[in-house]
This record gives sequence, structure tokens and C-alpha cells, in this order.
Amino acid sequence: MHDERKLGRKASKSFARRIIKVWVFGVLVPLLVVEVLILWQFYRINHNDVDEEIENNLNKVSVDMAALMNSMNSISWLLEADGTVGKNLHLYFDEEDTIKKGELLIYLREQIANYEIANPSIGNLTYIYIPRGGKTPVKINQTSLANGELPEDTYFLCRWQKMDFYGPHESKSKVASYPCLSLLRSYKMEQEYGDIYIYLESGYKYLEKLFPGSVMGMDTIFLVESQEGRIMYCSDENLVPLYSDLQNSMTGPAEKKRRYKTYERTEEGGWKIHLWVPVKEYYRQIYGMALNLSVVTLLAVFACILVSVLQWKSIYTPFTKFEKRLQLIASDNDVETKVEQMNIQEFDDNFALLDKMKSNILLLLNRVQEEGKKRSELEIKVVLGKINPHFLYNTLDTLKWYAAGKKDKEMVHFITSLNKLLLYNMSKTRETTLKSELEAVGAYIVLQQLKYDIRFHMDTGKHPEILQADMPRFVLQPLVENAILHSGSDQGDIWIEVELLANGKIAILVKNDGTPINPEQIKAVLVQKNDISSNGIGLQYVARMLENRFGDDFELKAERTADGVNVVEIRIPFEAEEICGKRDKSERGISVK
Repeated sequence: MHDERKLGRKASKSFARRIIKVWVFGVLVPLLVVEVLILWQFYRINHNDVDEEIENNLNKVSVDMAALMNSMNSISWLLEADGTVGKNLHLYFDEEDTIKKGELLIYLREQIANYEIANPSIGNLTYIYIPRGGKTPVKINQTSLANGELPEDTYFLCRWQKMDFYGPHESKSKVASYPCLSLLRSYKMEQEYGDIYIYLESGYKYLEKLFPGSVMGMDTIFLVESQEGRIMYCSDENLVPLYSDLQNSMTGPAEKKRRYKTYERTEEGGWKIHLWVPVKEYYRQIYGMALNLSVVTLLAVFACILVSVLQWKSIYTPFTKFEKRLQLIASDNDVETKVEQMNIQEFDDNFALLDKMKSNILLLLNRVQEEGKKRSELEIKVVLGKINPHFLYNTLDTLKWYAAGKKDKEMVHFITSLNKLLLYNMSKTRETTLKSELEAVGAYIVLQQLKYDIRFHMDTGKHPEILQADMPRFVLQPLVENAILHSGSDQGDIWIEVELLANGKIAILVKNDGTPINPEQIKAVLVQKNDISSNGIGLQYVARMLENRFGDDFELKAERTADGVNVVEIRIPFEAEEICGKRDKSERGISVK
């Protein structure tokens, strides 16, 4: 026995060593090799990602600058060629009346203000002219914040689409100082008065927003090179002097290439945008991203080692307990007893499934008991549902005989109609015949005539066989009820007419001479998904019942005739083959008063 235990201990140690070898050569070494390969590949990916992000920022600045220049060009064209400002500029020179000239300037100021409000990227719109033979520029719209001077040639950026662009340079504004881009357009329509120009700038500090201060956390330098090769803008003026030649501004191209990684884009008009990134920050960004990955992968390796140790401890569990656990399950008389966990996934999963199966059995037993209880309650409700209408019918029948004994014919007539209407409406079937529906409406009218002075007329037409047509229950009474309640008076006439149309459909018309209806409003009501009537049973209910029975093969519409009668019409199909031979002996022109 002692020797067997010793052999068992040796086997346990051998199993542990095997697990360690598997994790070292199967997990640790492959992870280290994969980590090196991933770091190299990630370095290449980071290199491309950084370049792509820098190019994207450069492209964005390029697109934004082009959009700004296009906007400035469009506004300058409007100031020259549109029919509100540009074409009326000659009035400023021709008008001699000071008051009228002042009005023109006010109009000019308002129109320019509209342009500036509609285009926040544009500002300081100014008309400038140099009188014939003179040299000093004169500002026409004195309300402009620009000082009225023409931009110096030093600021020239490029000539694009026959427009001269300047800058970036300090704004000509009299109230603020900020870098801007400006445009000078020659006004060619009124040259007989002298040289006229349209001058405008980019909006207040708008240009500063186009150049980001950094890219991916790297301090970058943006430069704008003019068409003539001079530096017009540099985000670090200590590095490159403004208005100097780019090729001669530094110690040389080799020095620039050694210190900075450069990107450039040539724009329409021949000017360029440069983006310089310090080489140290560029590679620091790439190495930093790779270092983050290396830390993550090293943590993953240590985590794998830790997990391997924990797994070894969890697997090295006495398997002899397994048989005892199975015996515990087999001899368990308490269905709710749970099996102790072994910390071995395969066994614990099976024990969990067993516990879940026992829980499902208990849940199923409880569900069967609850369903049996609900079934008993439902049977009781069904019995009560049968008793209550029967009891109500017997009670009304007793009242009818009591009224008959008192010789109260009107009360007998009322109770008889009420009894018929209740029996009809309490029926469990969803469908009935047109005849039964009309009789129920007649009983309903009898009840309403006790309150209202209603004259009721019913015309069933020349074809009594149509009265046997099937139709949903309780669809005519809501229409009659609306005709009574919304007639606008306690008295009036109500007609129900039934006729067989040439297309084989049955037309049922409910008419009244009350307050005019609005057919469009009724159409809107019919498309409502929910019933919005005061009593919860309205036109939506009628439409849904007809749709449920006939699908799309029915019509429900309303109109106000020229002779002042409201008409609500229902058209349903006449299924003659199903009711052939079942002719009704209804009389034409039934009238209930």
C-alpha cells in the first residue's frame, strides 16, 4: 500500500513537469517569437499610420484653404455682377443729391452686411477706387472696418482664376489685429470713373483655425509658400523669416532634411503648403506606439505563465473523489441538493447541467400547477359569463310582463327592444346577416326615440335576397349613433337605404339632415390606428371590422350632398351563391316611428 502511494506521488510530479514543458515550449516560446514578429510588423504599420495621419492633416488644410479661396472668389463676383450691389454701384458716382447718395450707401451697407452674415468666413468687404489721374485710394463704403488701403505687393500669394490673393498678412481692420487671407478684384464695369477694386478678407481669426497646432501630439510647423517662392506664413517665425526665399532661409536643404520630415502640397495658382515634423518627435511617436504594444504583449506572457500555474494547481485535484460525487448524485433523495464543485471544468459543467435540469423540473412542476389553477379560474369565468347574460335576459323579460300587466305599451315596447338589442350585442359570434344588423338598429332607434324626436326611415330595396348577406356584427349601430349624437339637434330624420349596385356590391347608406359633416376630416379619422371617438367605438372600429371580414374588398366613405344631407356609405361584396334560395320576405319601405 505504501509503495502504491509512492508511485502515485511520482506520477503526480511527472504530470506536473509535463504541464510545465507543454506551457514553456507550446506557449511561452511561441509567444516570444510572435511578439518579436508583431513588434516589427507593428513598427511598419505605425510608420504608415503616422504618415497617413500627417498627410490627412495636410490635405484637410489644403481643402479648407481652397474652400476659403473659392468662397472669397464667389463673394467678390457677387459684389461685382449681381443685381443688388454690383450693378447699382454707378449710382454712387452719378447721384449728385447728398441725401439720395446717403440712402444708396445705407443700402450698400445693408447688402454687404447680409453677405458677411451669410458667410462668416468672409469679412471687411470694401469697395475701393482710385480717381482717374489720382493715386490715393478712396473707400466707397465708409462703414467697412477695413482702412481702405490696397495690399502691398510684398503680401502677394498667387493669381488664381484672374483674382489676386494676398497673405497671410495682418488684417487691414481698424479695430482688431489678426492674420488673414485677402483678395483684390478689379471692378471692370465702371472704369470710366477710375480704377475700382473689390477688397475682402477672411473672417475674424478664421485663418488661424485652419492650421492645427499639433498632429498626433507632435509639434508641427506649417508654412505657406507663395507663387514666387517666398514664405508668406510660418507657424514658427523664428525658424523661417517671413517673405524670405525658402531655399535660402535655413542653412541648407540637407540641414532641413536632417532636422525635419517634410511634406508639401502644391495648390491651384502655383502656391504651396508645407508641413514640417521634427524627426525626433516623428520617431518618438512611432516607437511609443510600438512600446505600448510590447508592454501589452509582455503582460500577456506573464499572464499566461500565471494562468499556467493556476491551471496546474486546479488540474492536480484528487480524481478519486469523482466516483464519490457520482454516488452522491445517485443516492440523493432531495431533488434540490446541489453537488459540490470540483474545480475541474469538464466535471463542473456536467454537474451544472444536472443542477439546471433539476431546476427546470421544479420550474415545470410549478408551471403545471399554475396553469391548472388558471384553467380552473377560466372555466369559472366562462360559466359566470353564461349565467350573467341569461340572468339579465330573464330579469328584462320579467319587467316586460310586469309592464304588460300594467298596460304600459310604451314600456313594453321599450323593454322588448332593449332585450333584443342586448341579446344581439351579447352574441359570441363575430358575424351576422344584414337583416339581423338592420333589426338591431331598429331596436336601437326605438330606445333613442324615448330621448330624441327622431323620424326613422328604412328602405331595403328591390332585392330582399341581399338581406341574407353576411357582414360583421355591430357596424351599423355606431354610424346611426353618430348620426344622432352629432346632428346638432334633438330632432330630425335618419334614413337607412340598402340597394344592390350594378357591379354586384351591396350599398348601405346612413343619412341624416343634421350639422354638415367634413368628409376630409372623416378620411383623416379613418386612417387613425387607434379609436379616438368619445365612447371608444367609432368609425375606426367600423373600418377595422369591415377590413377583417372583407379585406380590401369594401368601401367606407362620407359626403355632404347638394340638398343638405349627410351620407355615410358602406359597400360590401354580395356573395349570391352562398345565400341562393334563402330569400327574405322583408317588405320594401319599412318605417319605424
